[in-house]
Amino acid sequence: MNPSATILIVDDEEFLLEYVRVVLQRAGYSVLSAQNGGEAWNLIVDRQEIRLLLTDIVMPGSLDGIELARRVRQHQPELPVLLMTGAALNDYPFTNAPSWQRMMLRKPFHPDQLLTIVRENLEAASRFW
Repeated sequence: MNPSATILIVDDEEFLLEYVRVVLQRAGYSVLSAQNGGEAWNLIVDRQEIRLLLTDIVMPGSLDGIELARRVRQHQPELPVLLMTGAALNDYPFTNAPSWQRMMLRKPFHPDQLLTIVRENLEAASRFW
């Protein structure tokens, strides 16, 4: 895993964007941010250095976190995607599927929890980079 890997965080809540950005930057990661799915998609298409997408599920606009994750899976299947949600995970039945289990991060979360799941996903994807 590259400790300076570039991570794209997406959330419409500015406080959470800043919180996650600070935690990740202090751990040595480069961070890009977007406040909606459309901004994030443009960054993903234009920026090849992104190594992980961390996105909220519920966002305004036509491109929420679930649809953004689906697009990423089609466009760049090797890019790990982590989904954040403040809702109960059983609100999203697909999260029971094993392929989605490692992708979910329940809000609120502790910085150590965030860093662990980011590190695990980057390590798992490192064989592609």
